Amino acid sequence: MESRRSRAKAVGQRLLQAGTPGKNGLQAVSRGQVGRALRWFSTAVLNAAFLGMGVSAAVLGPTLPDLAKNVNRNISSLSEIFVGRALGYLCGSVVGGALFDCMNHFLLLGLSNLVTSAGLYVTPFCRTAGLLTAMMSVTGVSFGVLDTAEVCMQLS
Repeated sequence: MESRRSRAKAVGQRLLQAGTPGKNGLQAVSRGQVGRALRWFSTAVLNAAFLGMGVSAAVLGPTLPDLAKNVNRNISSLSEIFVGRALGYLCGSVVGGALFDCMNHFLLLGLSNLVTSAGLYVTPFCRTAGLLTAMMSVTGVSFGVLDTAEVCMQLS
């Protein structure tokens, strides 16, 4: 006589087979198909995130005259925003390496992208050079975390 446990296992095996129709005529999806789809989705999201990061890093140059007009300064006297972003990037790289070891990688990337988008959204509304430099530093920190997490994910 067949035990209840072995019958349940056999039913579970049949449900995981790709060609077996389930209830309502639907086919069951194997774990391999779900894993493959999840990997493709993760790859697409990561590529979109890093494409957005590249565009947001490059947008500072073309918008520099407008930012200088917003803070009532000359373009030549607004060089500290580049220093602020570079220092933020350095700090973000260090912090990102430490956070990558103790946090969910995708959560870290998502939060960093959120901070990047918030910083870039607020940047045109800055009316003083100090506030603009601070926003560039915040954006630089999130860039540093994103780049460090990208490298760590490629190595692991």
